[in-house]
This record gives sequence, C-alpha cells and structure tokens, in this order.
Amino acid sequence: MMNFKKSYIYIAVLYLLVAIYIIIDNNPAVTFTLIIFLMIYHFVTFIGVKDKLSEDKQVSVQKLQYKLDETKKESEESYLHFLSLSQTLGSGVIMVNDDGKINFANKDVLEYFDFDFNNKYYEDIQISKPLYKFISKAYLLEQKYRKQIVYEDKYFDLLSTPIFEDDIFKGCLIIIHDITTLRTAENFQKRFTADVSHELKTPLSSIKGISEILNRDRNMEEKDRNEFIEILQKESVRMETILNDLLIISKMDRIDYELTVTEVHIGELVLESTNALKRLAKEKNIELITNVKDEIISVDKNKIAQVIINLIKNAINYTDEGSITVTGYTENDFYTLQVSDTGIGINSEEIENIFKRFYRIDGARSRDSGGSGLGLSIVKNVVLKHGGNIQVDSIKDEGTTFIITLPL
Repeated sequence: MMNFKKSYIYIAVLYLLVAIYIIIDNNPAVTFTLIIFLMIYHFVTFIGVKDKLSEDKQVSVQKLQYKLDETKKESEESYLHFLSLSQTLGSGVIMVNDDGKINFANKDVLEYFDFDFNNKYYEDIQISKPLYKFISKAYLLEQKYRKQIVYEDKYFDLLSTPIFEDDIFKGCLIIIHDITTLRTAENFQKRFTADVSHELKTPLSSIKGISEILNRDRNMEEKDRNEFIEILQKESVRMETILNDLLIISKMDRIDYELTVTEVHIGELVLESTNALKRLAKEKNIELITNVKDEIISVDKNKIAQVIINLIKNAINYTDEGSITVTGYTENDFYTLQVSDTGIGINSEEIENIFKRFYRIDGARSRDSGGSGLGLSIVKNVVLKHGGNIQVDSIKDEGTTFIITLPL
C-alpha cells in the first residue's frame, strides 16, 4: 500500500513540474512532449498499480481461504477429539442444538436408556419422562441446571451447561453420570449404621439400667448384686465383640486391604483353633471332632484361623446336643475344609441371607451367646479375599455343614 502512495505522489509531482514549466517557459513542442510522456507514465503506473492490487487481493483471498481451511480443520479435529473423548468418558453425553434437536448422544446414553437419541427432537423422547423433563427445563432455562433422576431402578446425576455464541443461545451440553453404585453404597451405609446402632443399643441399655439399679439400691443382697455384675460383664464382653468385629469389617472394606500370606500347615492351624474352643464345647456337652489331612498352603494364618474359630463358635451356638466335626482334605488344586454340626439347621430360604451383616437365624440364641451377628460376614469376606469359595448345606432340625475351598 505504501508503494502505491509513492507512485501517486510521483505522478502529482510530475504534473506540478509540467505546470510550472508551462507557466515559466511555454514551449509548445516541449510542453506537448512532456504532456505525452506524463500521460504514458501515468497510464503505465496506473496499470501497474491495478495489477499489483489485483495480485495482492488474490494473495489476501488465498491467505484468508487458508486461514478458513485451517480453522475448519481445527474445528473438525476438535469435534472428532470431542467425539472420541465422549466415547471413553464413562458418562453419558447429549448435545441439543438451538432447534431442540439432539445432534449427538454417545454410546453410554444408549446403554443407560436402551434408546438411540441421535437426530431426535427432545420433545419426542418418551422413553424416560424424568430425562425429558430435565432436557426440556435445561433447554428453556438457558442456564446451568443439575438434578438426579431414577430410571428403571438406576440413579443418574444430570448436569446441563448452555452453549452461547456472541451471547446467542446455541443449545446445551448434558452430562449424565450413573451413580447407582454410589447411591446403593450410601443406602447400604445408612442401613449398616442403623443396624450397628440397634445392636449396640441393647447392651448399652442393659448396662445403663443395671448400673442405675446398683447405684440406687446400696443394700442389695449379695446374690442379686453378683447376678447383676455378671450381666454387666456379659454385656460389656458383647459390646467389645461387636466393636472388634466392626473394626475387622471396616478394615476389609478398605481398598488398600491386603492379606499377609505365608506358608501354613493347615492341620496344625485347625488343631490350634479347635483346642481354643474345646472348653466352650464341653460346657454344652458337645463333642468336637477333627479329621484333617495336613497340607502346606499359602494363606493369611491369622485370617484363616479366625474363619475356623468363627465357624466352630457358630456351630456351638446353634447346637444343643450331638457333635461338631471339622474335616480337611485335598481335592484337585484346592484344599477343602468342612465344619459340620448336628444343630438346629437352616431353612433353605434363609441360607442366602446368613452371610449378611447382623443377620441372625435365631436372634435370641445369638445374643445370649454374645455373638455380634458379623461372624459369617467376616468368614465369607476372608475366604473370597483368598480366592476361595464357601457353600452351605443344611437340613432343618438335623444340622448344617459349611464347606470352604481354598486354592493350593
């Protein structure tokens, strides 16, 4: 552009010089020659400037087209990147344009609702009324909006973000998170907390009530006082058992929970565990029998000992007469432990519930024995942590057998 201005200045100066010459010395021949030369120069310069402008214009158009192509390419790459990313987010993504049409819905949305939303208007979405209501409100509000909905027993957290270009609404982007697991865990935690409170409430009430009686009646007979003190001790032991089992459960629920695996003589471990419970079995006149083949297996010794003790104690609690037999043998690539009793047995419809926390077949019998209601839950957790399996065979009023298989 600067060169064009210089050319125009040169032409103007030349015109001025010719005009001065005509005024000072008006020689017709020279004047005619100068005017012809000036016109030729003016014409040539004009053609050059015009060609230059045309060339520069073409270059500018090419540069602009290049920039537009680059911008379009970047936009397409960004969109493809967005599409690729949306397929691996693990969350649903829905894009609604300014006409209310769904331009894009990723595979997670299809899995959540079993319906292809692509190229559908949101008004036509009747597969899920809660989702339709959310999109409708998000579209009409033109602002951030968040809500949780339920669809076919699943919980979803929905977040809508409006899209604007130069303050003009162009649609909205909706992110859908499946929070079913979180809500289930939350409900489970609430129920677990309620169960813990209920379990602790009974011994606490007993301890509080007896403490008040002992404090109020200073002249109580020695026999009655000893009975109350014995109840206090029993309820205290029960509370301690519950709290200890709760600590074990809480550790097992942690993500970083790990087993301390060593090579263990399973026969010796069973013998140690049964010896610890012989006195308890003798008090109920129950015969405790062991028939275990010794084998070296890689397990967490303390955890497996806890499993054996819990199963035998559980058998003692639910057996009034007869015997409890602990059997161990190797089969294929597994070591099998069986704890059988001649107790009250379990109804078939109750078997699937016995490993639930705080579930009791006979609540009164379990509480009288000082059980926490967490023993079988701990047993199953430990066995599964070892990569093993646990099964139950039971006949009502005849007895129960717990069968544990641990990989060698």
